[in-house]
Amino acid sequence: MMRCPFVLNHDFQIKLQFQLSDSVSLLTHEIALSRAMPQINDKNKPRTGAYLNLFKQKYGLTVSKMCALFGISTQAKFNSIVRPPEGNSSDEPLDPTVALILRLYETHESLVPLNNELSLEDTYKMFQRVFGKTKVSESTFGQLLGRSAGSGYRWLNGSGNATPQVGIVLERLHHMLASGMEEPEVCYLWLDIVHQEYRARNQVPPLNDIDAVKLLIQKYPLKYKHMAS
Repeated sequence: MMRCPFVLNHDFQIKLQFQLSDSVSLLTHEIALSRAMPQINDKNKPRTGAYLNLFKQKYGLTVSKMCALFGISTQAKFNSIVRPPEGNSSDEPLDPTVALILRLYETHESLVPLNNELSLEDTYKMFQRVFGKTKVSESTFGQLLGRSAGSGYRWLNGSGNATPQVGIVLERLHHMLASGMEEPEVCYLWLDIVHQEYRARNQVPPLNDIDAVKLLIQKYPLKYKHMAS
């Protein structure tokens, strides 16, 4: 039988006990949450706002995309469905047609029209890959999409939803990538557009120290030499 070559001191033993206790508590909490969370394959249960929110999380969709997929008129309406006002039951069944659409997507995943829009998280990471993590903060990210500095923080921390206009930007950025453009090309082109609009408004643009046009010409000289002044 092997013996431990060292003896744990009393303080370390207490610390280890607390860490083990915290880990067990966290695991117990996660198990309880997973049991309470509705499962998409629960065919015999009526579809509610909780199922709609689960679908959104599974595919990483924006609220604007969810509204488009399910024919929900406004983002506020969607939010009221998945997070009903106090006093209303979260187990209230969805509109029958919305419930049918949801079951259709659940049963036939190939019908879910994905991959025509970048997620906010993916777009943020793409900007960071191209311009550098230290350059693209959460606040800078909001400004790069034409919104306030605080918007980027709220989006990436789950406390805010992108507007339909931002959804269009995400869709167009995805289209550019899908057409064969590389990430740097997409990001440089977008930054140039951002700089143009900010400067036309006499405002200091985000990433003002980066010359997007110069970078485009350097990396893709044959394609963008016409942009040289």
